Amino acid sequence: MPIKTIEVPTMGDSITEGTIVDMPVAPGDYVQSDEVVLVLETDKVSVDVRASEGGALVEILGEIDDVVEVGSDLYRIDTDADAPESASTPMLETEQTLTPSAETPQDSEPVSAAPVAVAPPPAPKSPPPPVLEAPVFLGQRTERRTKMSRMRQTVATRLKGAQNTAAMLTTFQDCDMGNLMEMRKKYQDAFVAKHGIKLGFMSAFVLAATAALQEVPLVNAYIDDETKEIVYRDYCDISVAVASPKGLVTPILRNTAYVIR
Repeated sequence: MPIKTIEVPTMGDSITEGTIVDMPVAPGDYVQSDEVVLVLETDKVSVDVRASEGGALVEILGEIDDVVEVGSDLYRIDTDADAPESASTPMLETEQTLTPSAETPQDSEPVSAAPVAVAPPPAPKSPPPPVLEAPVFLGQRTERRTKMSRMRQTVATRLKGAQNTAAMLTTFQDCDMGNLMEMRKKYQDAFVAKHGIKLGFMSAFVLAATAALQEVPLVNAYIDDETKEIVYRDYCDISVAVASPKGLVTPILRNTAYVIR
């Protein structure tokens, strides 16, 4: 029969299903042999499903984000369909130039070429405005959601499982605090006179942590298990441990990104 039904291919040991994530072609299109028809994604790999022979795509038995099982019908193709005729290739300009014209005598005198006007070089463009390394947030608390692929869902599950079963470690990094200590010493008396407390290092640590979150937004994101999405926060909240008369508390500093200039 000219119309063939193609099944979901085997994608590896222990893989029983995949998700349709891309359809480069649509029903009615003619596909060549070895052309990608669909892209399937599993927990481990991304697989290009290619046409085994040329033909007209009749039907795709699924939509984007549909989960299909290995061995189930995936798409139908008419292998007897005629391939569309390719457009004729125009003659190259060099070929047209080298082809002698019937109206031009071969023994005519050479004609000197007319002078060609050369346009003056363009004026230099003014440099673009500087781009800030970190965006300025003016108090907006917006969020952006990105659909997680099956592979990223699996990675998230594995990372959470490791957090529950493996020991969590802390790293220590050395840095030069000389400039910060000099600034603290210079403004300590004025700060105490105005606020009644000493100027510490915590504000600098919060500023550094905020800058890091803005530079690597993924660290400031979280996973919504219900919708299987990664939610990127366009704001920064920093929780700080503070000693109080009643014990250790952790107030949350909201919108710390607002102070970044």
